[in-house]
Amino acid sequence: MKKFLIAALLIVAGQGVLAEGFAGEWTLTIDTPRGIQHPTLIVNQEGEQYSGVYNSLRGPIPVEMIKVEGNSFSFPLKITVPIGEIEVLYNGTFEGDEMMGSAKNPRGEVPFTGKRG
Repeated sequence: MKKFLIAALLIVAGQGVLAEGFAGEWTLTIDTPRGIQHPTLIVNQEGEQYSGVYNSLRGPIPVEMIKVEGNSFSFPLKITVPIGEIEVLYNGTFEGDEMMGSAKNPRGEVPFTGKRG
């Protein structure tokens, strides 16, 4: 039983280390129908809460809540385009200074990668 508890504590502690490592400035690479884009995502951490700013050709967009569990993350983003406002849902994973995932909007889904630094 002691070995099980120690193993469980190590797993939980390890997840905390991964999650704490998510804050920072990330440069994304997204292959969109309009070509490859390189927005940045600046992630801030306050306690266990994450928020940030998404900077693209359309300017800075506040990201009020980023959900981080272990090495997985997700956040919604509202982008204003000529036809109105659309919501994009980012889902991904990170390890060290690299991330990967997909960005889904009403028109489809595109993969992205990212590097911190």
